[in-house]
Amino acid sequence: MLKRKAIIFSLDAIFAVVVAGLMILACFLHLSQTTTNIHQNQDIYKISLDSLTILEKDRTLKTAVETNSAATIQSFLDALPEQFCGNITVRTSAAVLVLSAQKAGCTEKNESTSAVRAFTAGNSAVYYAGMKAWYK
Repeated sequence: MLKRKAIIFSLDAIFAVVVAGLMILACFLHLSQTTTNIHQNQDIYKISLDSLTILEKDRTLKTAVETNSAATIQSFLDALPEQFCGNITVRTSAAVLVLSAQKAGCTEKNESTSAVRAFTAGNSAVYYAGMKAWYK
C-alpha cells in the first residue's frame, strides 16, 4: 500500500510542475510581446521629437514657413530610414495649417505616435510643428 501512495504522489507532483511551467512560459511570452510594443512606441516618439528638433535647430522649419515651401521638409522625410514613415504639419498658434509634408511611399496607419515642437518664424510669430510617425 505504501508504494501505491508514493506513485500517486509522484505523478501528482510531476503534473503540478508541468502546469506551473506552462503558466510561467505563457506569462513570459505575453510580457515579452507587450513590452516590445511599448518600447517601439517610445523609440518612434523619440525619433519624431529628435527630427523636429533637428529641423528647428538648423532653421529648416523657419525657412519653410517664411518661403511657404515644404520642399526641404519633404527632402528630410524622404531621407529617413526605409522602415520609418511620417508626416510633418506646421500650424499657427490659432491652429491654422500652414505647411504639410509626408514621406513618399507611405500611407498612414492607425497606430502612430505624435510629437509637437514650438518655434518662432517671421515676425516672432509662434508656430507648432507636429510629426506623426509610424513603422511601415
